[in-house]
Amino acid sequence: MTLPTDGFAPLLTALAAGSQQYFGDRDAILEPVSRLERPFSDLLRLRVTAAGRESHAFLKIFKARLSTPEELAQLRRFVEREFRATTSLYEAVRSHSGLNALRPVALFADDLAIVTEEVVGVGFDRLLRDGLWGRRTIAPVPDVAGRIGAWVRTYQQVIEAEGLLSLEERRDYLDVRIQRLKAAGVFAEGDRKLILDYFDTTAASVAPQPMALVAIHADLCPTNILIGFDGGVTLLDFAMAKTGARYNDVAHLFMHLEFLRWRPRLRSHVINEAQKALLLGYDPSVSPDDPLFKLMLLQHLVCHVALLAERQTGHLEPASRWFLRRRWAKCSRIPVLGFRGKATA
Repeated sequence: MTLPTDGFAPLLTALAAGSQQYFGDRDAILEPVSRLERPFSDLLRLRVTAAGRESHAFLKIFKARLSTPEELAQLRRFVEREFRATTSLYEAVRSHSGLNALRPVALFADDLAIVTEEVVGVGFDRLLRDGLWGRRTIAPVPDVAGRIGAWVRTYQQVIEAEGLLSLEERRDYLDVRIQRLKAAGVFAEGDRKLILDYFDTTAASVAPQPMALVAIHADLCPTNILIGFDGGVTLLDFAMAKTGARYNDVAHLFMHLEFLRWRPRLRSHVINEAQKALLLGYDPSVSPDDPLFKLMLLQHLVCHVALLAERQTGHLEPASRWFLRRRWAKCSRIPVLGFRGKATA
């Protein structure tokens, strides 16, 4: 069965024509091996045979929803920005042991497409599962977590960002999601007051000096992290990348690690070690007790429940509301947060 390449054909032709530039071999052979349809992009995985070596690359085309001139121009800028970021990161991490990045291959901005070389390895989610079940891992979980922290810090240092953090803006952002959860019957007014009171009290302890925004991945979770067979770390999928608070990414991954602690009969000390190593690799001076870290963690937890609430459940809506209230109650009891809120409706 022939793999469908509709929509990709002109780009495959362009890649073949420029194969000397892109792959170091004017006679390189490109073979599509799999295709993946995603909400915001289409991916075509290619087997590349060039200069006597076989590797793989991903050809990604970003999807336009409305195809208006304004949207297409915005997407073009987005694609160019992602390719520049990929190039900067690739150059930056090459000198850092244990940190890897996707090699940028080609940019086709007018076609809303980029090509990157595949990095071979396993997902951090799989590594964590193996560690939690006591199975052998390709690298110690704490070592990998420390490298992830270092990767995030390197990313913030390499990618330029402008602007200052506004806690008032973060509060408004949080309240919008709380209001949506109220409208969905998950939160009550008492929950809103508890959360915003906690935010205000914690924000009052944040150092008053201006804090610069930094580049953030904005979706740092175990499935977006690849671990090479040498233990090296590569971050994937920068579709959500933007600017934000310096602890945004590490707090987001910290949250996902915390979720794994809820699974019964697993080795929870693996999570403790991974969380400590993550923050140590990012910055030895960072602590989960830092007020700004707690604010970012609170924001992620509320957003997590808000995203779950957006799923269409139809006739199962009453059961879904019950599940979401239970989910928030569990999120609010995370010891590091020290919040002890409880969702009621």
